[in-house]
Amino acid sequence: MLRCTTWLAPGLPLELFEAVATELGAAVSARATVTSCTDRSGPPPDDDPFARGEVDVGFLCAPSFRQLLSVELLGAPVFVDPRAEHRAVYFSDLVVRAGIDATRFEDLTGCRVGYNDAASLSGYESLMARLRDAPIDIELVCTGGHRRSLELLVDGTIDAAPIDSNTIVLPGVLPPSLRVIETWGPHPVQPVVARASLDAGARESMSAALVSLADREPELLAPFGVERFVAVTRAHYDVVD
Repeated sequence: MLRCTTWLAPGLPLELFEAVATELGAAVSARATVTSCTDRSGPPPDDDPFARGEVDVGFLCAPSFRQLLSVELLGAPVFVDPRAEHRAVYFSDLVVRAGIDATRFEDLTGCRVGYNDAASLSGYESLMARLRDAPIDIELVCTGGHRRSLELLVDGTIDAAPIDSNTIVLPGVLPPSLRVIETWGPHPVQPVVARASLDAGARESMSAALVSLADREPELLAPFGVERFVAVTRAHYDVVD
């Protein structure tokens, strides 16, 4: 059995990870199971399920990957967003609700600004970096997920939120009452990782299956706005935007 966990379901569809996990399992002749952790974008280093041997493959955000010593990279997705220019990167789109008269971050003084969780690069770290550049007075609201942030923007609970660009890359996903006023990035996109203690041959087989997936089954990825998966190195994740 290949035990897979995604920490990204609050932003990206769980069906994407289930489809990819099935392909990875087939590459090592194992049945893949997928568990979704919806309360953060990656495991903390002091509570590492990879180090304990509880998870074989993971889908997580860059900040958690940078802290984990127990995983190796299998690859990373390239999304159809033209701003990515066919690279394994993504962006933070600062979205505001209807009725908010803002054209830039500095205009959000006194507003309620949501973020998905504190382990997120696009939703939290990028927001903190922008706050350091422009230290305005805002109320921070943890929403628990990018899609939840969109819901709270629509109903007026929050006024703005940085949203993972991959969450809204497909046409029609961003509600018409919302608009983007700033874009931050590019950021290194969320990687697919494997437990370092797995057999090296198994990791190599899964990595090869991942990066060849678009050529073998292009229809599998297209509905999720994914162009393909590519090989990446740790150096790709050393850059903090």
